[in-house]
Amino acid sequence: MIIIRLLFVLACIALALSGALYFLTGDKRYLRFVWKVLKFGVILIVVFGALIVAERLVLI
Repeated sequence: MIIIRLLFVLACIALALSGALYFLTGDKRYLRFVWKVLKFGVILIVVFGALIVAERLVLI
């Protein structure tokens, strides 16, 4: 569980820094990086959520 929290914190830091860099420079590559991090984060949440649900169903 600590690994998930660490990844969440790192993703939030990456999003904040990339968003700030985009607003300061106007460079579109930072927006692409934000989009990639968001997609990765959503996929990670869905996968771990499915694993938790599957674990609870198996233990019943």
